[in-house]
Amino acid sequence: MRTTTPVAAATVFALSTTGCGLLGLGSGGDPDPSPSPTPVSAGPVFEEALTALEEAPAIQLQGQFSDPEDTSDVVNTSLTVTDAGAALGTFQAGTDDEASYFEADGKLFVKADDDYWLTHDVFNPDSDAYSDNWVRITHEQFGLDPGGVLTPAGLAESLRLLAPGDDAEVVEEKLDGVVVYRVELSGGTVWITSEAPHQLVRMQVEELAPAEGEGVSSRIDASFAEVDTATVEQLYDDLITYAEDELGSARDARLEVAWAEELGGDCQTGGACTMIGTIEETSGASEGSILVRMDGYFNNDELGEKTCNKSGTLEAGGTVELSCSIDYALAPSADPVTYTISFEALLSTRALSGDAREELVAAIKEQREATLSGDAGEEAAEEGEDS
Repeated sequence: MRTTTPVAAATVFALSTTGCGLLGLGSGGDPDPSPSPTPVSAGPVFEEALTALEEAPAIQLQGQFSDPEDTSDVVNTSLTVTDAGAALGTFQAGTDDEASYFEADGKLFVKADDDYWLTHDVFNPDSDAYSDNWVRITHEQFGLDPGGVLTPAGLAESLRLLAPGDDAEVVEEKLDGVVVYRVELSGGTVWITSEAPHQLVRMQVEELAPAEGEGVSSRIDASFAEVDTATVEQLYDDLITYAEDELGSARDARLEVAWAEELGGDCQTGGACTMIGTIEETSGASEGSILVRMDGYFNNDELGEKTCNKSGTLEAGGTVELSCSIDYALAPSADPVTYTISFEALLSTRALSGDAREELVAAIKEQREATLSGDAGEEAAEEGEDS
């Protein structure tokens, strides 16, 4: 038996465009702010607000973020982040449709329309499926690290790096009609309730970076909102539902992949056929890995079509060979017949294997229990003391 020329999946190319907008970092209060009638030191007020932030089981933010070095592409967002690093939010980035994102166990997923992906340099064979699925991306691709920078404890530590000077005083002004304290930081501004207990109500930070120095920095302009227990419970319920029901077909845009060479294949007497494909990572990344999948299709007009699939892990800068087989199970005959079997394969990515998805569900449930019991905040505080 002979095979015809293999046909590989077509790659969908995305065009990169630049969104518009500007993240303004001007005064967030009413005009003509004035010093407090009685001078108030900014340091103690600021520290009290950060202590309250650290103790919160979750925070809710609404505002904008962008690259600190490029504010031409501003993303409007609303999100909730728990003390365990779980996050759930929506965003708009130059489109009329609202998109969603979530983070759990350090893994970030986005569900957005085609317009969003057309603004990103993603060149994978399954890019045309991104708008229908959750897609795993890196924090660098998204421009924000919710679970690393915006947890209550993480945000508090990052803001401490920008603390006001010892002689700084608050400025009293109105924000949305309410008298608050404005505190100037070394790289931004925060607004804090003037009445005790002091709490953060808004921040404008030119470059919010992880306190430990590793991770994604973002330019942030956002207001804080109170988060009740019901909201936290709903967040975790939603994350569990996504992980259990929707991540089976989630794709992965963290690395770029492509066929390294033409497909190979072979059929034996009796109809047993094998397809072999070699896949390479093409984005030039120095680290990371991605799960790739080959879906094979064998076809003959008389014998019909049979399919097989195989998945494997592809390391950054490497290649992986995948093979899968089918069997037409033709009965032996004294008068042999030759069949021509054509074959093709589609290349795609998957965000998680089945085992990894089960592990993610378990991790989310553990995070849920830790947040609702208060253990996650205590663990974060202990880690901060040890660092």
